[in-house]
Amino acid sequence: MLSSKLRSVLLLLAVQNVAIGCATDADEAPDQLDQDGEGKGDGVSSQDPSRLLDAPFYFSVPKGAVTTTLNRPAYPYPTLWNDSVESKDVGLRVIAIKQGISLTERKTARREMAAKLARAGVLQDGDIVLTFRPELAGTMAYPHIQMGTTHAGLVYTEGGVAFNIDSPLDTEYVGQFDTSHYAGNGGSDAGTDALHIVRPRITDARRVQLRTWVGDLKRGLSRINGDRQQIKFQSDYLVPSYVSKQMTTRQTVTLLGKIILETDTTTKLPMYCSEFAWHMLALSSCTAAEIRNAPASGASCVDEVFAPMPLVAKNAEEVGMAEGPLVSLMATPPAGRAELIAKVFTTGNATRLSSGHRAVSEQVAPLMGPLSQFYGARAQGLSVEDTAPVAEMLSANMPNNYSPTTFLVQAMGDTATRTTDYVATVAFVNGGGYAKAQRLAQNPVP
Repeated sequence: MLSSKLRSVLLLLAVQNVAIGCATDADEAPDQLDQDGEGKGDGVSSQDPSRLLDAPFYFSVPKGAVTTTLNRPAYPYPTLWNDSVESKDVGLRVIAIKQGISLTERKTARREMAAKLARAGVLQDGDIVLTFRPELAGTMAYPHIQMGTTHAGLVYTEGGVAFNIDSPLDTEYVGQFDTSHYAGNGGSDAGTDALHIVRPRITDARRVQLRTWVGDLKRGLSRINGDRQQIKFQSDYLVPSYVSKQMTTRQTVTLLGKIILETDTTTKLPMYCSEFAWHMLALSSCTAAEIRNAPASGASCVDEVFAPMPLVAKNAEEVGMAEGPLVSLMATPPAGRAELIAKVFTTGNATRLSSGHRAVSEQVAPLMGPLSQFYGARAQGLSVEDTAPVAEMLSANMPNNYSPTTFLVQAMGDTATRTTDYVATVAFVNGGGYAKAQRLAQNPVP
């Protein structure tokens, strides 16, 4: 059992309004103003001849979780298995894309990636593309717990080519992975050079229906988010819409559908990036008629890909949104786990963090000690049931949520029960990196 001292500390933390989520700042909305890492492209590099990028275990997934089949002959890019820095038992399956230096070259590389990977089935309708910042490794516990992910985009296809539609629904994000968030602006923002592709387990029929909903939204967006401003960006990731609206998630998903159909032209439903993607996926099980005719309690057709997640799991049926590094940790040899836990929770070079991430990292710092002890207890062999009282206290004052990281965490568990699947990590590299990727692609790849 856990010590009474640890229980007391956790209880103290639980009654404080301290929470973990995507970076927020009183003056800066991270996904709106790209304050989520400032697009440092130097994260996709390594001096080690056996790795393309230096991803620690807490930014990686268990090798056994990589089960999605890739049609590698159908696309021209090298694919490789990138071991984590600390362990070969966890890592990333990387698809390397060669890019140039100029903004035009960066945009072109991303458009070509979106077309070629979609035609090969690597990008599909309903996929989630997570902005991944490898350069956040060795900074502070908060971005480590978030596994270096800072934004969630939603994939849809047109003419067999992939596009993204993300909240905020503006020209900095929505496009073919070629807008300023993804490719940079040619100046202070270098965009992002690494993206995780995660695939929710939905049917092909739902993928078709999702395209229909995206088309309806795009046609009405100038009105919906023009003068009416109904689905504007929500900068507080710690308060999901179902909480702020005092609704069920079935009701908020139905409301989003009614706004898209413009049968509701007054209600405002602001959403952050992953919240919008989660709602669109839940809406994909519904037709327009079902939403139009839905009662006040919400449409019965609404189907969540996964339920909003607690901070840490209280039972074996759950997984916590702060447990991604713990899942990877448990895939490594037991003897070295204590040292690896220290790497997650040790502060390093925090200057690499944006001001927004630094502010939140400092805000949630008091939670990290108890969370570290929770990791330690699980690593020492205590079960989810053993640590359930502690998990209850840690999650007590925080509503269940669907942060960007939750999509990746959901893909890391047991194959039979997980609700999403990790597909691959796309890495945009220079010529030298691409040649290295071609060499490493000759090694076995899961």
